[in-house]
Amino acid sequence: MAFASYTAVFRSLLLVLVLALAVRSSPHGRVVHSRSSKDGGSVRRSEDCLSQKGLKFPTTVKVDIRISNSDHAFQMGHDVRNRSLAPWDYRLDKDPNRFPEVIADAKCRVSGCVNALGQLDHSLNSVPIKQEILVLRREQGGCLPTYRLEKKVITVGCTCAVPVIYHQS
Repeated sequence: MAFASYTAVFRSLLLVLVLALAVRSSPHGRVVHSRSSKDGGSVRRSEDCLSQKGLKFPTTVKVDIRISNSDHAFQMGHDVRNRSLAPWDYRLDKDPNRFPEVIADAKCRVSGCVNALGQLDHSLNSVPIKQEILVLRREQGGCLPTYRLEKKVITVGCTCAVPVIYHQS
């Protein structure tokens, strides 16, 4: 259940970052005129906008990290981690200098897989399912902290797989 809410937080964080970039580059507060394009559509242009050619992505943006609609986070209806043939447990990874501060990370419960009778089958392997996520890393530089976008690989669950066998020649 905790993993589902963290997934929603990551999606919301990514949406906030995209929106912040869109707001920063929007023509709000500028004089914008519409003119017709060759295909009949409307093209918006601003009198004080610079040419869009050669503009680079900003290296810094201001982001509000409050999550809206967090009450509507996806709830997992079934306890898949216990019903799986490759069951797993969650470990909470806590870091006070990261947003989100707490991330649920899965760990496979057994090395083999569980068969339909609930017995351990060592002819199969329980393997982790990895996912790369984005987090904000807080760095103290002077009086005010700054935040840097950082990639983090987490385990979201486990699955059963046929073992990899290397044949020696």
